[in-house]
Amino acid sequence: MAVKDYIRERFFPHLWCPGCGHGMVLNGMLQAVEKLGMSKNEIVMVSGIGCSARISGYVDFHTLHTIHGRALAFATGVKMSLPELNLIVPMGDGDALAIGGNHFIHAARRNIDITALS
Repeated sequence: MAVKDYIRERFFPHLWCPGCGHGMVLNGMLQAVEKLGMSKNEIVMVSGIGCSARISGYVDFHTLHTIHGRALAFATGVKMSLPELNLIVPMGDGDALAIGGNHFIHAARRNIDITALS
């Protein structure tokens, strides 16, 4: 699949500020997904609140938009109930370090197969 096959084109152009790096993160992530040959139907993206969480609105995956700082907790629940799925969690400083800091530590401690992008 081409990278454009993984996005929801109707939501472009994006809402990020000019010069923001989130578009480059999105592009790099989609290139990695494409290079790995992953199917859109085997990916779930879980995001919280904030600019980094907007990534989930632009991808044509299964997505779950959650409350601030709890994206990894929700992703853990999805992974435990459907372990065959690939979980991607884009996070900013709030989801990963501030309000979501303890969830980040416990997700690392559990060592389940979730990709956290921060």
